[in-house]
Amino acid sequence: MSWLDEPIIDNITPFALIVFIMLQIAAVIIARVGNMLIRQYLDEKMGKRFSKGVARVFQYTVLIIAALIGFNAVLNLDFQAVVLSLGVAGIAVAFASQQVIQNAIAGILIAIIKPIQLEDWVEVGPFPLTGISRVKDITLMNTVLREVDGRIITVPNSQIINGKVINYSRAGFTAVNIPLWIGNIADLERIQQIVLDEADRNPYILPVVEGEEKGALARLFERKSVRMLFGNEANLNALDPQVNIAEVQGTRARLMIKIWIREPNRREEIVSGFLSEVCRMFAEEGIELRDP
Repeated sequence: MSWLDEPIIDNITPFALIVFIMLQIAAVIIARVGNMLIRQYLDEKMGKRFSKGVARVFQYTVLIIAALIGFNAVLNLDFQAVVLSLGVAGIAVAFASQQVIQNAIAGILIAIIKPIQLEDWVEVGPFPLTGISRVKDITLMNTVLREVDGRIITVPNSQIINGKVINYSRAGFTAVNIPLWIGNIADLERIQQIVLDEADRNPYILPVVEGEEKGALARLFERKSVRMLFGNEANLNALDPQVNIAEVQGTRARLMIKIWIREPNRREEIVSGFLSEVCRMFAEEGIELRDP
């Protein structure tokens, strides 16, 4: 009998340990290669979200099966008994790795309930919010975001589940409120008309959309969450721009302009272009703007 066959712990031999380690290494390689091949094959056909989910299920399945085979068939150990035998040491390790476990469980919950998905535009809190970011990757432990300014942010999955998440992509559209002080409330009717006309001319402000985008927007109003938000007016007319008087001080007034957009990542650009045109029309018609 060689030293490879001599038990070192109970009935576990060095040879069994070597086989166990090689099995786990082989499982990791197969899982990663399979993940890569599935992504390459399905990314274009089924979309990145679906392909990543399938690849991840395959990867975890391979690793779990390899672990079970390794403990039961190679080491001849009862996996459940091993876990129970850890006793106090196992509890200590569990407390020490509490955050890791929370993130891992949160990663599994994200895969199941899907509060966010790849390529969604989101903001993650609680404080500070990340800023508008696009979801680039979701792993077992972390979610990787890319802000509009290019920064890459790695957020623990437990923060996604337990914190505040604003998902602009799932909502389909978002409101933007723009305060504006005017010098003479007597011009209010004309001011409202100018603002509404400019909003209608702007291709990035809803509800003026065409073609497939119009159909996609109409389908959003079939969602229960959207219908609950708008009630009986759950249609495209609910997204009409609004100009309301928020405050009056003598001869001047503060207006609140409300518009709806589909691209929250371009919010500043869209608002800037819209206000530039509004201010140009005000200047042409002699409408005075005031400081706040």
